[in-house]
Formats: sequence, C-alpha cells, structure tokens
Amino acid sequence: VYDRLDANAARLGGLLGDALTTAGVTHQVQFAGNMVSVFFSDSPVTDYAGAKASETWRFPAFFHSLLDQGVYPPPSAYEAWFVSAALDNRAFDIIADALPAAAQAAAAATAPTDTPAPTNTSGTQK
Repeated sequence: VYDRLDANAARLGGLLGDALTTAGVTHQVQFAGNMVSVFFSDSPVTDYAGAKASETWRFPAFFHSLLDQGVYPPPSAYEAWFVSAALDNRAFDIIADALPAAAQAAAAATAPTDTPAPTNTSGTQK
C-alpha cells in the first residue's frame, strides 16, 4: 500500500507542478513522505517563517477554483494534501482537468495592499 501511496503522491505533485509552471506561478511542491504541499514561493519552505513568507494570498483563488470543480484540496496554504491509495485514474483525470484553471486563478490573484490607518484631517479631536 505504501508503494501506491508514494506513487500517487508523486503523480499528484507532478500534476500540481506542471499546471503551476505552465501558468507561470512561482511555486514549490514539497513532500513529507506521501503528503504533498504546495507553497507559492521561489525557494523551498522548511519552517513556519518560510511558509508565512510565501505568497499565501494566491492560495484562496487556487483553492476555490479547485473546489468549484469538485476537487477538495487542503483548506489552508499551511496544510498538506493527504494522498489516498484509493486515488485512481478517474480521480487523477478530474484533478488534472481542474488544475489549469486553478493555476490560472492563482496567477491572476493580486497581493493585498496595506491600507493605512485613517487620518484626521479636520483638525478636530475625535
């Protein structure tokens, strides 16, 4: 069963990486055993600081695009895909079909801008 889990993780990681590369999205596909993580970063993520420094603002668009297409990825940019041995060719076809649009959604996402605190320009105390 572990050989199948490892093969499925490698296949999923390849699909994720190919779609994000094609869409021009900077990313890292990383593995911990047969768990797969995607970080929108140009360097490998090895700790929380690295994960936090990645472009996590791309994740909501990526996540919701996949979800809208019937693929249920981890709900946070800080979580891993737990790969199942039950994934078959049909499941991988569904994932492969959903990934290009999700990768494009990640590519089109925009970074949030810091909103400055409102200033009092009236000269009166509030």
